[in-house]
Amino acid sequence: MTRVGRLAKERSGLGPAATISLAVIAVCLVGLLAFGIINALDPFGTETVDRSGPALLERIKKLEEFNAAEANFTQDVDLETDAKYLPSFIKGGRVTAIVTGNVRATVDFGQLDEKSVQVSEDRTSIKLVLPDPVLSDADVEESSTRIVSRDRGIVDRLADVFSGNPVDDAPLYRAAEKKLQKAAADSDLLEQARTNTERWLRTFLGAAGFEQVDITWTKSPA
Repeated sequence: MTRVGRLAKERSGLGPAATISLAVIAVCLVGLLAFGIINALDPFGTETVDRSGPALLERIKKLEEFNAAEANFTQDVDLETDAKYLPSFIKGGRVTAIVTGNVRATVDFGQLDEKSVQVSEDRTSIKLVLPDPVLSDADVEESSTRIVSRDRGIVDRLADVFSGNPVDDAPLYRAAEKKLQKAAADSDLLEQARTNTERWLRTFLGAAGFEQVDITWTKSPA
């Protein structure tokens, strides 16, 4: 082979040994890349979930007051004030209004103690004893209040001339709060609160690995 032919062959490509070496390196790189991806995904890895009673108790107690349900109520209020020895057209008044307000039903998880959470030995079932939900004070929406009628005695109207606050509706709203509170107590708001709380806890505890969740309710201490 001439010198020109040998040069052409050397420039035409790599030798067999070099080609095999590159192939081995490529296979190794692919293997390392695949191992890295598998290691990152960790398909055979395990996750430790603490299902012990004390740990779950602390997690639930951190929620403190759980807002389990809320409802909006509308009530008519007819409030009359009379003087003891004078007719109403002289001294007294009467106001009729339509009042709207919200009432919440809450569960106080802060009351829970070690006796409130019982976990089975195989950690697949859990029993909870919860305090009964309670109703919050009515939150009256004063901006939504509609005064239907208002009558005032002569003495009260004359007093308006010298008063910086001629119309004091505080008694009206106090009466409205009581009526809204009674409407909430007569409704199914407390039962809805129990249902919502049980549904949420079963979802929460089911995600923690519990297959069976038993919930009982007890009266909250006065």
